[in-house]
Amino acid sequence: MKKQELLQHIVNRLESGENDSLKMSLNNVHAPGLFSLVVYGSESGELTRIFIADKKLKPYGVQLHTHRYPIRLTVLKGSVKQYSALEVNYSDGHTVELARYGYKSFLNGGKGLTYHSDRDYLVDEFTVPVGGTIHMSTEEFHTVSCSKGSMWIVEELGFNKEESMVLGVPFVVDDLYTEPAQFQINDKVQAVLKVLKDMIADYRRVD
Repeated sequence: MKKQELLQHIVNRLESGENDSLKMSLNNVHAPGLFSLVVYGSESGELTRIFIADKKLKPYGVQLHTHRYPIRLTVLKGSVKQYSALEVNYSDGHTVELARYGYKSFLNGGKGLTYHSDRDYLVDEFTVPVGGTIHMSTEEFHTVSCSKGSMWIVEELGFNKEESMVLGVPFVVDDLYTEPAQFQINDKVQAVLKVLKDMIADYRRVD
């Protein structure tokens, strides 16, 4: 599928007026000020979401983590930086030792975080160009930082893991994952539509 076709599918969905997926949208997802607008799907692991940063997200403001499902992440707006960590069996001046935890939420019958061990990792980072897509498996550790106003799509490609993994300091989710008011969802839909339509118009210049 061409990139503009994905964007147009989302525009059509948001303008249809019959999108129950929007009811699954959440505010303060992973970090304060990070909004998750759900545009497709009805179950976690099979959603298409658009993240909108109402605040700047600092490097490692969200811990390095894996996902229980493969994902595709496509940047729509702003400066979005991708961070990754690769486990290695040696320690030198270019590696970082980090605590490793398994994570399974209480909602899924888990106990939250479970400590595994401290391990050595090579950490890398790069800025993802607007329009660029990252493909990630369930084995890959990542996190992002971004400028205020950044937007990106996350396509969840189906569960194939029972738990995800987290690196670093244990976290709490107090005051996170809050239900937005309807006007907040409406405002985010309009903001996303403007960005998507402008990007589609750019792609069509060379069709």
